[in-house]
Amino acid sequence: MSLPTKRDTEGSADFHEALEKVACGEEIGVDECEALLAAEGRELMEIVRLADGIRREAVGDVVTYVVNRNINFTNVCVGSCRFCAFRRAPGQPGGYMLTHAQISEKVAEALREGATEVCVQGGLHPEMFLEDYLDILAAIREVSEDIHIHAFSPAEIEWMAREGLSVERVLRRLREGGLNSVPGTAAEVLSDRVRSLICPEKISVERWVEIIKACHRSGLPTTSTVLYGTLETPRELAEHLALIREIQRETGGFTEFIPLLFRPLNTQLQRDGFREWAGMEHSVRVHAAARIMLAGYVNNIQASWVKLGPRGAQLMLGAGANDLGGTLMEESITRAAGGELQHMAPRELETLALEIGRIPRRRTTTYGLL
Repeated sequence: MSLPTKRDTEGSADFHEALEKVACGEEIGVDECEALLAAEGRELMEIVRLADGIRREAVGDVVTYVVNRNINFTNVCVGSCRFCAFRRAPGQPGGYMLTHAQISEKVAEALREGATEVCVQGGLHPEMFLEDYLDILAAIREVSEDIHIHAFSPAEIEWMAREGLSVERVLRRLREGGLNSVPGTAAEVLSDRVRSLICPEKISVERWVEIIKACHRSGLPTTSTVLYGTLETPRELAEHLALIREIQRETGGFTEFIPLLFRPLNTQLQRDGFREWAGMEHSVRVHAAARIMLAGYVNNIQASWVKLGPRGAQLMLGAGANDLGGTLMEESITRAAGGELQHMAPRELETLALEIGRIPRRRTTTYGLL
């Protein structure tokens, strides 16, 4: 299996030309971003300093987090994504589906812990249709009218529409059922080449963009994400960031950008011979380049302690990130791929910020400070 080269800058703009462009307040393009994503040594230190300065100017020294709970209601999925260790095929041992009573109890437990959000996602179960997703929302709303429901990725929304419904109708029904915002997951890398290799049955780049824009038009804010460290090149990662920026320029609907490091343990990619190549240095590069590329458009860059570990996430706070995500309470998807942590208490997230001289603040899902 061929892996992406870390330094493949043929046709890219000169690194220092990219820095000068940013210093003059100009947007960088794909060529310049590609050069930043290949930075090493002293050049990497330069873009980290630049990203940290842009972060300070945009959002100051506050490090935010949300008290929330993950609810992964099923791991049964008709997909075959090669990066996923969470999925179980229909009928395969180990598959599960939470009952409405179990979902309600998880919401009640989250409320007792002070959560303001539940993040709800699951596999594409062959026996689930739009009404079943609406029933999940109803089970949550029976417990709380106020908790923010952040739920259902574009892939799940596409799945709900498979009976011939328009995406707009699906979103309208979900909003009526109590949905507040949508996770911008299922993006992986917005490259048809990469998707053909790691998730060939998943929604296309074009369809992901269509659904995200439809969410924004309907008044549902979303996050934006990238799964890095699989088979993408620096060029494809730069093109992904450029597309996120263009969507935000048009809609203004993204609340944040979340780089997610691929964890290969127990995945089909690992079984096919993939060896992990993207470590902390590359993670610093990705977070810093994202802050620079999205400057003026997406103010919040999240460091995922689930993917990077607490110390890795803390390192990203010095490379352009300003948010530590959620407390989660439980985390099933990364844990299936070897992740060790499922929960971080508020005091633990706050300590990560305080240790580097930053100001921790609890937030809402849409970045209102509490």
